[in-house]
Amino acid sequence: MFRGPAGCGSWGSLHYRVTLTAPRGYEPCELAGSPTDVRFSAHGSDSGITAGRYGNQTTVVIFGPGHPVHFDIQVPSSRRGIPADEASFRLRAPDGAIPGTSFAQGGLKVATGTLVGPVRRGS
Repeated sequence: MFRGPAGCGSWGSLHYRVTLTAPRGYEPCELAGSPTDVRFSAHGSDSGITAGRYGNQTTVVIFGPGHPVHFDIQVPSSRRGIPADEASFRLRAPDGAIPGTSFAQGGLKVATGTLVGPVRRGS
């Protein structure tokens, strides 16, 4: 689920936070860096906007039950936003992409130049 916009943590950008939680019984794993293959859609239609990444791509965090993680979606506020209600992405382990696509839902606006930050501990 998206939380945001979270204000202007960086000059000229809107920030949305994606929080990931794991259900009981899920085996903890290591994640690192920004999600990849990030795509945004609205009502099932692809927005055509893909996201770049920013920040430290090597810091390792533990994800699992009781260990939520989050990442930031940074959207330039100087550009006209396109409404979206879903993001799809692939999480990364320290040694590369993890198979499978994850999804987050909620309202946001995206634009050319949107960036995704690295996964961090906490919610």
